[in-house]
Amino acid sequence: MKGNKGLLFGVLLTILLSLSGCSSVIRERPMQDISEIAIEPGISAPLEDGSVEETRRTTLYYPSADGEHLVPVIREVVITSGTSRAQAVLNALLEGPKAEGVFWPKTAGKTERMLEVSGGVATVSLPPRLRVLEPQQLYAVRLAVAHTLCELPEISYVNVLIGGREEGLDLGATMPVGTLSRMEDLEMLSRYNRMDDQRLSGSGFNRLTTLYLPSAADQMLLPIVRSVAYGQASPLDCLYTVLGELGKGAPTAPNEIPAPMEYIEEMPDIVRTDDGNVRTIEIRFSDTLNDALKTSGVSFELYAAMLTDTLMGFVPGVEGVQLFVGGQKMGEMVTRKDFAGKTGAPVVLYVPKGETGRLQRVRRVLPEDRQYDPRALLMKLSEEPGVLPIKLTEEDILAVRFEQNDVAVNFSGAFGDALYTLDADEARTAVYAMVNTLTEGRSQQGVIFFFDGQQRGEMNGGLNLAGRLVRNPGMVEE
Repeated sequence: MKGNKGLLFGVLLTILLSLSGCSSVIRERPMQDISEIAIEPGISAPLEDGSVEETRRTTLYYPSADGEHLVPVIREVVITSGTSRAQAVLNALLEGPKAEGVFWPKTAGKTERMLEVSGGVATVSLPPRLRVLEPQQLYAVRLAVAHTLCELPEISYVNVLIGGREEGLDLGATMPVGTLSRMEDLEMLSRYNRMDDQRLSGSGFNRLTTLYLPSAADQMLLPIVRSVAYGQASPLDCLYTVLGELGKGAPTAPNEIPAPMEYIEEMPDIVRTDDGNVRTIEIRFSDTLNDALKTSGVSFELYAAMLTDTLMGFVPGVEGVQLFVGGQKMGEMVTRKDFAGKTGAPVVLYVPKGETGRLQRVRRVLPEDRQYDPRALLMKLSEEPGVLPIKLTEEDILAVRFEQNDVAVNFSGAFGDALYTLDADEARTAVYAMVNTLTEGRSQQGVIFFFDGQQRGEMNGGLNLAGRLVRNPGMVEE
């Protein structure tokens, strides 16, 4: 009994000692003033345009050695400054498989910029030397290119041309391959055989076809892909059918352009040049086409680009297009190269939605080779009414650099001064219009702003531009 009393006394003594302060207690500390702590961006202001080197694990596809199917090959692809992801992947593919059990021609190496991407449609022009391949081998190479690029989220359809033209499925260039998309399986030979059976049967067939249609407001072409029914496998039938499809226009603007077949003087033809060496498409329009183009706002140059890019991308075995208007020859034979730079690409900008203090997405068009250019995006954004306090010039954008997770922009001090005159709501929508536009569709999801190499702090209304601003989807009204 005494032992139990002693144990109880020891427990009570321990409790009393802890209550008396002999053990540590939690004490309230004064709150630290963090208002004067500088927000650091973590990087220095960019002095020139550029981007960090990026490495991505990518699946490339090569034809199997037996020619029956496509073989996936995993590769680390390095994306260097100034190179798009699609171009980097294409370059890696053309370097060859570096693997056993696959086929790849040594003649497939790159020679020039061969890739356009616009609105989910990619067009690749491989070197003319690939024409020495057997038709089945050439088809396999084209399918490998298409399937590889369709692995990228920004690409759904691919046109693979040879030397800037549709080569055709067969040696006689009677059956077009058309626009390719991702296959449900990798069975390459069975797909080729089905298309060849269609050619031999002489019956009609359906093909995905890329049409290049003018955007009159932008004086650029935009591609759309359409499934088109063809009566037979012949270049002439393809020519007539595609011209008819161009006359239907785009779903969003069906009457924007003059329908080609409504303004011809005689049926278009495929003829040989005077020396007999080249097959060319010859189209003779009446002089009423000029008035129709003027009404539509489409220049003759853009109309000629529409015809050339569309027809050369589908009608097999022709080297160019020759146009006549009112009996007058409109220059020499033209090819896709003659209209390089006429293809545009849709981009998404974020602009204020009325007086709501929120943003909305708008679709605009930039030249295809500038769609990922932050300078072009910012300058296009500044053309939108009510977004930025001034219209930007090249001198206002000192440098832009893509970091691993952020876009660093160094603006002029003059633009910074104009930006800081905005009231609270205007400042917030202007800043996040830039942030959301620059991070649209990119792995970088933040923007770091500099002005003449320095960061600035709080704007009217409390928005602080020091440090990093993250993309703000919550401001966007769908």
